[in-house]
Amino acid sequence: MQDNRFDDFDLRVRSMLEDAAEIPPRRVWKGVSARLDAAAAPVASPWGWMKWAGLTLAAAAAIALGIFLPGTKDTSIPTNNHYQEQAMLAQAGESAAATAQAVTAADAPAQEAAPEKAVVRRSARKAVTEPAATQEPVTAGTQPVETAGPKDTGTRNDGPAAGTVRDDRVPDTDPFAELTTEKPVRKAVRRPALYAQGAVGGNESTGRPLPPAARMAPGTSDDFSEQGTSSYGIPFTIGLGIRFYVAPRLSLGTGLDYSLLTRTFTGNYQGTSGSVAHTLQYLGVPLNLYYDIIDAEKIRFYAYGGGELEYCISNKYKLFASPDIIRKYPVDKLQYSVGAGLGVEFRLSQHLGLYLDPGLQYYFPGNQPKSIRTEKPLMVNFDAGLRLNF
Repeated sequence: MQDNRFDDFDLRVRSMLEDAAEIPPRRVWKGVSARLDAAAAPVASPWGWMKWAGLTLAAAAAIALGIFLPGTKDTSIPTNNHYQEQAMLAQAGESAAATAQAVTAADAPAQEAAPEKAVVRRSARKAVTEPAATQEPVTAGTQPVETAGPKDTGTRNDGPAAGTVRDDRVPDTDPFAELTTEKPVRKAVRRPALYAQGAVGGNESTGRPLPPAARMAPGTSDDFSEQGTSSYGIPFTIGLGIRFYVAPRLSLGTGLDYSLLTRTFTGNYQGTSGSVAHTLQYLGVPLNLYYDIIDAEKIRFYAYGGGELEYCISNKYKLFASPDIIRKYPVDKLQYSVGAGLGVEFRLSQHLGLYLDPGLQYYFPGNQPKSIRTEKPLMVNFDAGLRLNF
């Protein structure tokens, strides 16, 4: 171990001379003041400061001899501080060895199956005050015990306290368990969907002549007579409905539709001629079957087919004259139709989609008032709307 007695000597001399001060005699100040007043100052005697300097050197020599003479003893004899340091190191080593033996006895069954690591970290960090590291012998079957000296003087405490054991054993788990475990297949949940639609159809007639009975509303007298060809407006339909699945790709759709049919012609009513506007309004209940051909995350492509049953709620004629002549006639018969087509739905969000359903629709003769449907039973329809998916 390094001898620090010379450092102690320096510290003692420094402490003794720390408050030392030199007090000048009174004649020094008298000489300085006399020189300030007179042009030629008297010369001070050199013996005054020499006497005080000699006394100071003599005192310093006496103190140095008193401190240095005891240090001429044999340095091979250890001091009391040395004995204390050795005792502290021995005590720390015995404590670490006892801890290692206790860990060995506790982990003996586990070591027979598979050796594990048990390390005692910094067991005597505070017990040793000198920068030294010792390693005690351990028994067979145990790991070395590391005892760290005061080299690690930081205040960070990143390990267990002195005398404790840190268990670094890896848990007995299978790293491939997650890969080999079969995960349940997530099935798509088919929920009902509400839709709002608008549909338009063709307005070009075949131009074939109709018998006079077909030109008027059924059950009415021949009040209005046509004097020229009819001009048909574009059929327009709006509706609300619901669609629900009955199989993974098969679904049914139904709802309520409102249809408006218009035409104009030149006619005569009881001797009054003029332009006549004919308006028909229907309420219908559709029933369609849908089959999903492609059901992706952003798009759905499907085919559909079904029929519709409609009832005429308004059959009105209006002759533009002075005054206007307006007549309404009831229609007791129902309008039947069937249709089929292909559709596509673009999913705008998780619950909202925009769909387009072009298709063909055929209207059966049912003693209905004259309209584009009676003139052209097979029509091309184009449905579009929004579908709210739950």
